[in-house]
Amino acid sequence: MTVRLIRSATLAPADYAYAASVPASSRLLFLAGACPLDASGRTVGEGDYQAQARAVVENLIQALADGGANLHDVVSTRVLVASSDQADLVTVWNVVRAAFGDHDVPSTLMGVTVLGYTGQLVEVEAIAAVSDREVFADGGFSDPRLAALYDPLDPDRSDLDHYVALAEELGAASVLDVGCGTGTFAVLLAERGYQVTGVDPAAASLEVARAKTGAAAVTWLDGDATTLPPMQVDLATMTANVAQVFTTDTEWEDTLAGIHAALVPGGHLVFETRIPEVRAWERWSREDSFTAVRVPGVGRVETWNELLDVRGELVTFRGVTRFVDDGVSIPDVSTLRFRSRAAIEASLARCGFEVEQVRDAPDRPGREWVFVARRV
Repeated sequence: MTVRLIRSATLAPADYAYAASVPASSRLLFLAGACPLDASGRTVGEGDYQAQARAVVENLIQALADGGANLHDVVSTRVLVASSDQADLVTVWNVVRAAFGDHDVPSTLMGVTVLGYTGQLVEVEAIAAVSDREVFADGGFSDPRLAALYDPLDPDRSDLDHYVALAEELGAASVLDVGCGTGTFAVLLAERGYQVTGVDPAAASLEVARAKTGAAAVTWLDGDATTLPPMQVDLATMTANVAQVFTTDTEWEDTLAGIHAALVPGGHLVFETRIPEVRAWERWSREDSFTAVRVPGVGRVETWNELLDVRGELVTFRGVTRFVDDGVSIPDVSTLRFRSRAAIEASLARCGFEVEQVRDAPDRPGREWVFVARRV
């Protein structure tokens, strides 16, 4: 999502843009004033304007991350300084301005009599804008920072070998990869000579996909199975968690209908889904899922999952990615639906598919099904 900054050639030169605009499709985030508080709620840097300004910027960055945004998504700011001395205001402004770099958003700098916390000298209010479309993409695939880390944090994609073998076994020449994410599988297929289309609603992930070596051989579409242009492919796939992100019956069956329309008569749909009885979510805790990786150009990155809620077939969890060098944690909440085998087979039948096989996932035996269905 790009915020367009508007500068003026007729007004006095300023260290900020005079206005900013965002596309009509964006949604706005109105952030509470960022304060110089540590994790325990204690005011830091008492008596030190510069130290408090740095703390405020750090907390602003974290609050933006919690809302799926970053400093470059900010539309405007208001910087409040508890002082009547202009030099103090300038000290704070220099810290805040440096943090934004070339994204010199419209801003108001003002001195106030007093701020809300004991010893507080600085507060920064902000409004940010992110693409409304990204709300419908699953979890961190929509966040450019997380999308860029998806491959480095999961370099072993040997799970895709099974899908490549299935494409060969089913005699497919053309493949539609639904929920293609960062494009690893689509590019792998294209390198093997398949005609490939990858579709995903997360623009950030598609940007990563399009930058990969060999990506030019793939047709990339921003959308989902319900927004496809007319096409006829031999095979459609949904790898990893894709089949489980559709949490309502309507979303799921609309997706199946879109795939059905994209397949040639007799074409196949292959996807995987976790077996509910295994109760995989019981191991979605920081203790069981914590990993730490050093990513070139980024530094140490820590990740873990936290189970939030289980209601029937719906499991909601939070993935946390912590950029240790920057001190920023990005939470990412997702909900997956754990459908029974009978429910999946019934929905496939309603949408014009015949289940040919339900296989055991070779890389996760006993934990996941792989459905092979044919368009009737």
